[in-house]
Amino acid sequence: MRTLIGGTDTSDPIRGAYPWPEDRPWLRMTMLRGLDGGVTGADNRSGSVSSTADREVMAEIRRLADAVLIGAATMRIERYGALRAAAEDAEERRAHGLGAAPTLVIVSASLDLPWAEAAFHGAVVTPIVITSDLATPAALAAAEEHAEVIRLPGETVSAAAIVEALHGRGLTRINCEGGPHLLASFAAEDLVDEFDLTVSPRLPTYGPTTARADADSAEPAPYDLVQLVEHESFLFARYVRAGRWPGGAEVGS
Repeated sequence: MRTLIGGTDTSDPIRGAYPWPEDRPWLRMTMLRGLDGGVTGADNRSGSVSSTADREVMAEIRRLADAVLIGAATMRIERYGALRAAAEDAEERRAHGLGAAPTLVIVSASLDLPWAEAAFHGAVVTPIVITSDLATPAALAAAEEHAEVIRLPGETVSAAAIVEALHGRGLTRINCEGGPHLLASFAAEDLVDEFDLTVSPRLPTYGPTTARADADSAEPAPYDLVQLVEHESFLFARYVRAGRWPGGAEVGS
């Protein structure tokens, strides 16, 4: 076993920590989980249990990505803004043959999407919406006013068909950011090359036995990571409620 926290810090430990392979297509999943397994806080959004560092990780993964792939429910809940690349990354993106910014790709059977959002009107690269034969002509017409629409045959869209469609457009570095059904479909078809998981030190949701009258407005309870051990690629973490460990949160041995 080896302890993974408590090592030497660097000035920027995130920069370059999530590389993309140069010689092959790559599909990665980025996931955020609270200590109870929840993915959102009281406002039903992931930002409630996220952090500055978590957002920096997401930005680093997107920095040299071709596509950011999400499901329709994630788009409706999280309200994605326009995807842009930082000016200092433009030269590196060109060197890798990438577009000016990652392409936002949304999978939606109904095409019931918030078309007024900046993701569609302020995007550097036109978003792509992937749908199926279930989409009505009226919904297709509306979608085509705001995005490039890929209509795949059949009533359901397989993960493999999504990947094939994106690869056909030269989008081979794909970062899938959820939601759960989309993640599950890619995992079920064994298409995931990499999982990037953030465990938030928060207890973000309240079950039936712990419900509180002020749950909707309560801040997520903070916990401190006091130990992280790896053994045969398993991670064993100890989280202690902030301020309750004698002497403060210190790394165990």
